[in-house]
Amino acid sequence: MKPSNILLSAIVLAAALFTSCSKNSSGSNAANAVKFQLQTTNRTSILARVQAGSIQWTSGFGNTTEVKFEAKINSQEIERKSQSAQKVDLFAAINTLGNITLAPGTYNEVEFKVELNPSGSEGSLELNGQFTSGGVTTPVAFKITVPVELKNEKSNVVVTDNSTYKAITTIDLSLITKGITESMLNSAVKTNGTILISSAVNSNIYNILVSNLHDSDEVEFEHD
Repeated sequence: MKPSNILLSAIVLAAALFTSCSKNSSGSNAANAVKFQLQTTNRTSILARVQAGSIQWTSGFGNTTEVKFEAKINSQEIERKSQSAQKVDLFAAINTLGNITLAPGTYNEVEFKVELNPSGSEGSLELNGQFTSGGVTTPVAFKITVPVELKNEKSNVVVTDNSTYKAITTIDLSLITKGITESMLNSAVKTNGTILISSAVNSNIYNILVSNLHDSDEVEFEHD
């Protein structure tokens, strides 16, 4: 056989073997879809008080840019992410932020992350509501103008073949006002009749709300 024919035969055989191995690998690790979702709950909270004071959050949104799944499987670290810039209504039906795919298996040291970022003049997260004290109701607006990462951990999650899942991040709005008192809001600066809470206005209240935000969210991983 001519040398050129021998070389050609070797290339064809190698290609056939590589294709066969690739098919077997993908066939035994079929990817399963995971939908990342975001919602809020407990939208009315009673403030620490002497008199009866409360905040009722009535609307809000988050500008999400990316969702991410980080974990270990078989002692190897993996990362899956999906970029999907969108404005999410936190008071509407549950919102899907993005999708990732995972091979079947047991994942350990799992982290679910939702990234929010400002968009134009809008904050990364904004909430609007009403503060009621002594029979008087005042509009209140909370605006975060820096990037925010909602991160939640689970010791492990199990993914089975031919399945779809949901990773639902829930923000409990009754928890973000922990440590805020009625007197603090009564003494807050008003902008055009509204208690604006931002890094520049009423920053003492803002710092508490931002800190509480990271303790008020949790994630559930379940079959769709």
